Amino acid sequence: MHLPKGIYLSPMVRGSELAMRELARKHGNASLTYSPMLRDHDVLSVHQIIFSKDEASKQRKHHFQSFKELEIDKAGRTESVEETAYLLHETSSTDMPNLVVQLCGSSPQKLGDATSAVLGIYHEHSATLPFGIDLNLGCPQECAKKEGFGAFLVEKNNDVAISCIVAMRQAIDIYCRNNSRVTTKPTLSAKIRLLDGGIDDTIAFAKEMKSAGIDFLAVHCRRREEKHNGQPDWDAGREIVEALPDLPVVLNGGISCYRDVTLVMERTNCHGVMVATGYLSNHQAYNSNIQLGTGIDDKSSTVEVASQYLDLAEIYPPPSYLYIQKHLRWIFRSSLQPENDPSFNASDWKDWRVKMWAFLVRPYLRSLVQFRGFLALYVQQSGDKDRVPDSILRLVSDVTFGSVKKAGKRTAREM
Repeated sequence: MHLPKGIYLSPMVRGSELAMRELARKHGNASLTYSPMLRDHDVLSVHQIIFSKDEASKQRKHHFQSFKELEIDKAGRTESVEETAYLLHETSSTDMPNLVVQLCGSSPQKLGDATSAVLGIYHEHSATLPFGIDLNLGCPQECAKKEGFGAFLVEKNNDVAISCIVAMRQAIDIYCRNNSRVTTKPTLSAKIRLLDGGIDDTIAFAKEMKSAGIDFLAVHCRRREEKHNGQPDWDAGREIVEALPDLPVVLNGGISCYRDVTLVMERTNCHGVMVATGYLSNHQAYNSNIQLGTGIDDKSSTVEVASQYLDLAEIYPPPSYLYIQKHLRWIFRSSLQPENDPSFNASDWKDWRVKMWAFLVRPYLRSLVQFRGFLALYVQQSGDKDRVPDSILRLVSDVTFGSVKKAGKRTAREM
C-alpha cells in the first residue's frame, strides 16, 4: 500500500461531492479525498436496483444513470437512495485513484455487504475501484445518535465496531480474490474521535482496529461532545502516532491554512492531516505557494474561490442545488456575516451584506447562471471590482437582485 502524505479532504455530507473533490485536488493541494458519508442500507438498495433483472429495477437503474437533478421537498430533503446512487455514479479518471468512500452503520453484516456492493458498483460502471473504503466511527451528530453509528457506536459497544471492521476487511479481501481484473486492493480505514475515557482508551481502541484489519486511521482530535468547537488536542494526537508506529495516522481538527498543516505535522509526526470546513471556506489557503492567513481577507479572493468551485460544478454537476448553496454560504460567510466587525448588525436590512446572505438561500436560486449572477451582484454591492473572474465580468454592470431571480428558469443540468 502506498498511502500519500499531506492533506486529505474530509468526508462531508453535501460537502465532499465530486466537484469539491476535484477542486481540492486541483487548487487545494489535496492528496486524498473522501466521499460524503453513505449509509450502508442505502448502498445496498442501490446495488440491488443496479444488479436486479426485473423491469422495475431496470427502469430505476436507467433513472439513476440519466443523472437527473434530484427532487427536493419543501423541507429541503432528497430521497436518500437516489442521492446515494448519484454520489456512487459521479466519478472521473482523476477521482478514482484518490477516492476513499466512507460508509456508516452499526451492523457488521450490512457493512460487509455494503463494502462489497460499493466495489461492485464502481467496478460495473468505471471498470476500476476507489483507493479505499472508510468506516465512520466519529460522527457526533444527532442522526448518528438516533441510528446508533459513528461516535455513538464506539461509546455504546466498541466490540461491535471492531466486528464491523472485521466484516469490511473480509469483504474487501474476498472481492479482490474473486475478481482477477483487480490489480490494486482498496485500503480499509476508520475515522474516530478521542474517547472520553482518555488517551489510553483511545490508543487501546486504535490498536484493536489495527488488529481487525485497518490500513490507516484518521483521528479527529476532539471528543464527541465538543463536535467542531474548541482547540484540538494535538498532544493526544502525537501520543496516538507514537503508540502506533506501524499504522499511518492522519489527524483532523481546526486546520485552517497551509501553515497549520506544517505545524501539526511537525508537532505530531503524523502521516497527514484531514481538513473539512477549512476547505469549504477557502481551498486556496492550503496551497504552499499562497501565503494566506487563517481565512479569506479580501473580497476579490472570495469571488475567485467561489468562481473556481462553480466552474467545476458546471463540469461535474452536484446532485442538487443544495450542494452549491452550502458551498457558497461557507465561502461567503466571513464576508457577509463578519463576526469580528462590532458595527455589523445581522438584523439591519439596509446593509447589503444582510440582504446578500438571505438571498443566497432562496429556493429559487438553483442554476449556475443564477449562482454566477450572485457572484457578480456581490462584486457590484461590495464595490470591489479588482480580479473579477472572466465568467462573471460581463455580468457586473447590469446585474440586480431581480435579474438573478429571473435567470432561474433553467436548472443547473441544462447549463
